[in-house]
Amino acid sequence: MVAVSDRENRESLVQVLAACGLEPVFCSTAAEVRAVLKSEAPDVLFCDTAFFDGRFDDLPRAIGSGRLSAPVIVCSRLYDPAVYLDVMNRGAFDFIAYPYRTDDVKWILGTAFRRCLEPARKPKSNSGRAISAERLL
Repeated sequence: MVAVSDRENRESLVQVLAACGLEPVFCSTAAEVRAVLKSEAPDVLFCDTAFFDGRFDDLPRAIGSGRLSAPVIVCSRLYDPAVYLDVMNRGAFDFIAYPYRTDDVKWILGTAFRRCLEPARKPKSNSGRAISAERLL
């Protein structure tokens, strides 16, 4: 599923996803995403950091905590380390900024799908702690 409101951003992402062999379902608002998620369970969700009617991390709460189990990959028109830290701390699986490169998206998808297929594993000792800029350096 692709939930990106900016047309140019969405078209660029769709071209890369098509090169990866995916046929995405499109949404442009949080309300559309919630409506689709009531009847479908996507394998992966690429979405904006925020929509005019909500944020990416509002979606699971809006439809029930168990319905959105797919990895959420947040897309941005610009790379901003503060936005990256914010979305990762709010539960995104990954963050990708324009321009989208096929190899990057393939790597993210491969990692997301492998993690989904892994049996439940014991959390690492640092799980639950927020990511900080100092930890990235």
